[in-house]
Amino acid sequence: MSGQRSLPARIAALLLAGAAAAAVSGCAARNLPPADVPEPSADAVVVTTRVPQVIDSAIGRLDKEFGKAGLVPLVTYEPGLLLERGVVAVTDPPGGSTVPRGSVVRVVVAGAPATLDEYIRGHWETFVGAGADPKGTVVLGVHEGNKLPEVVQGVEKYLKGKPYRLVTCPHSRVELEQVVVELGERRFLPTAATLKFSLSIDGGACAVQLRADLNDEETAQLMERFGAKLVIERGPLGGGLRGDG
Repeated sequence: MSGQRSLPARIAALLLAGAAAAAVSGCAARNLPPADVPEPSADAVVVTTRVPQVIDSAIGRLDKEFGKAGLVPLVTYEPGLLLERGVVAVTDPPGGSTVPRGSVVRVVVAGAPATLDEYIRGHWETFVGAGADPKGTVVLGVHEGNKLPEVVQGVEKYLKGKPYRLVTCPHSRVELEQVVVELGERRFLPTAATLKFSLSIDGGACAVQLRADLNDEETAQLMERFGAKLVIERGPLGGGLRGDG
């Protein structure tokens, strides 16, 4: 039944007592605005799904469960919660709620980030992703609409002296995750139902990377639809790209 509590009630029940509890509760309130439910266009067919029941589960379950549901989990780490680090404390909307596919679900996870990947995961409003250039410099994709200095500088704790540089991205990580959900529906081309393809998000390229054996017309259709949110590598999975020698 704990998963059915309201978000404020669930957080309040888990926070440390006294002044510490009040401080963390205020932080949680600031970090958890209402979940983003996309507004469908007038002629759109709205496909709904249910928010997974992940309360008291390890954060490692999020990608699998939310991927199957076609939802985007937006994580916030809360060090003051009385749970083991990495355990999901609350979701907004709560598990079992019916929402449109592609919606954002806010997820509060107990503890503080322990790695660079976890830190970035807890700040998707700011970061798009991370990678490395040929010289070994860490490359951080940062959303131009939410480049918060204190959040960006917070990566230094996890880089431990490694050099890094920023790439400004026109689209947020959440927008790119929603593109992944849409492509995963397999309705983006007449042949999509049987097409073999792979998807990943490249923080340095600020885009979703799609690898598939597409012709010129199909490529043009996708680029017209998704624009700079999508980078296409044309070629069969596991084979060379089109035009490769």
